[in-house]
Amino acid sequence: MVWSLENWDGSWLVIPDLHGHGARLRAALDVADRTFPAARLIFLGDLIDDSPRRREARRAATNPGGADDSREVLATVRTLVESGRAEVLLGNHEAMAAAAVLDDDRALMNLWWKVGGREAAASYGWNGKGDAGALAGDLRWLREHGRLWLEVGPPEAQVLFSHATRPGPKRLASGKNRAADLWPSDADDDVVWFPLALPGDPSTRRLHPLPGGFRASVHGHMETPDLHQIPDDEGKAALQIDLHPGKGKLCLLHIGGDGEMSPHSRQV
Repeated sequence: MVWSLENWDGSWLVIPDLHGHGARLRAALDVADRTFPAARLIFLGDLIDDSPRRREARRAATNPGGADDSREVLATVRTLVESGRAEVLLGNHEAMAAAAVLDDDRALMNLWWKVGGREAAASYGWNGKGDAGALAGDLRWLREHGRLWLEVGPPEAQVLFSHATRPGPKRLASGKNRAADLWPSDADDDVVWFPLALPGDPSTRRLHPLPGGFRASVHGHMETPDLHQIPDDEGKAALQIDLHPGKGKLCLLHIGGDGEMSPHSRQV
């Protein structure tokens, strides 16, 4: 089925962190095309960087500097966004990469290089020095088109999406939800960086409340064994859907046109 906004049924399929794994992206798009062909897509961020703990979880040989699939993933997502089928959120790995490559932020460059940036850069044929070429172009595009949060669904049943934690009420009211709003001084913003919690973690940070009319929020960023829900003080859950890759599963979340949420698990 060739995608067209005319065929959109008002539903969304939410895709968690891909981290430079082409197989995870292909599995997600297979579910989208076979099961939810009339849905639009939401990518929760962290599209790039094959981090060491993910390689370990996959029991693959560590290969520092070897190219991952970041360029393939980002190119595919960019095409989907430009066609109108998808929206993309900024993750902390994209924030690191953009600050490192576009702003020459040496501190974030050092961090990014250690947590998968070297492999992501290698997918573009860049060694960290000189003109970053196509990588810089894709990061500029992400800075322009990526969002910090997204609100979808009908009135009284809306769902909020962000990579890490929820934006506070003042942030929501500001409407400044574009990735470009982080720069030049806020590349370490909580909405992109601050984790919610792992199951059983007693240090769970109190969630910002959701506005009236919202039923839940959905996040990536923190790997969990299964879909994990954290209730706020009003009983409205924050859902973490980024499953640990050691589980060999990808958790996708379908949001119907009526705001109803249903998880779908896929082996990877």
